[in-house]
Amino acid sequence: MIYNSSESPAAHAAPIRVLPMPTALPLSRALALLAILLSLAAPALAQNLVTNGDFESAGASTDEPRGWHTHITSFIPIPEYRDPEHKQGRTGVYHFKCGCGHDWGTVRPWALLVCPQCKHAVTGLEDSGDWYQKNDECVTVGGPGSKSGHALIYRLPEAVGNNQGVRALSDPIRVKRGEGFDISFDTKASGAHCRVFVEGFRLENDDKAAQAWVKTLPPESNPLKQTTRLKRVFRQSVNANTPGEWTTFREQFVSEGRYAFDVLIVNLYAYLPGEAGYDNVVLRRLTPAEMSKYRQDNPPSEDERLR
Repeated sequence: MIYNSSESPAAHAAPIRVLPMPTALPLSRALALLAILLSLAAPALAQNLVTNGDFESAGASTDEPRGWHTHITSFIPIPEYRDPEHKQGRTGVYHFKCGCGHDWGTVRPWALLVCPQCKHAVTGLEDSGDWYQKNDECVTVGGPGSKSGHALIYRLPEAVGNNQGVRALSDPIRVKRGEGFDISFDTKASGAHCRVFVEGFRLENDDKAAQAWVKTLPPESNPLKQTTRLKRVFRQSVNANTPGEWTTFREQFVSEGRYAFDVLIVNLYAYLPGEAGYDNVVLRRLTPAEMSKYRQDNPPSEDERLR
């Protein structure tokens, strides 16, 4: 623009608009809005209680990821007889024989104690003898995972897939009775059927015999320094079937009353011949809002026997 010499540029300038200052939200509304935003963000920010749920960290051995147990075993209870030769006259005492043949003695071992002979961790889930002695041979950490990086990969031959299947157990997770939880994971499979269990255990603090016995074990048989027997009292199952592509599954659960637990172990399981993969395993506590919603959607049974 060209101005006349007698005019200043200011005479042609556009008028200045003065915008009103925004009105501040009342404090109560601002706090309410903040609470809503925090509640929406809380699940994403909640701590994952599972160690190495994305399988990116190696463990003490090259084939067992940190925080997970694939070298596992079980045992068979062997009754003691007054007449052992003819197996007559049971005494009521049992010896617990590991799948490798080691005699644990007369106290039933529990989850994640380690056999001093075969160096495999006890599952503490069922009396299955030597079924899982070679479980680790079917498990590798490889890629690609569901998003990137690594995943836990199972390869189940026919003899394994049609019988015991394959599993990996997480480190035990100490919790408080009555808390609620959200379990989520990614999985995919070809032929094999995927199912995740969250196993709930109660601390048997009144079992003084077990507390005395565990102190006699060599340190390598009690790497987690357990002092009290674990008794399984709860199991949450998430059935993922056989997803051909990486798929996310999620479920919430609360256990109270007679099924209340003190310790959780995540059990990644697959069966039937084929392949399966697990990745991004997350176990977190429910937020207060989620807990309230869960109770609203899942009222307690009216039958006291089920509480």
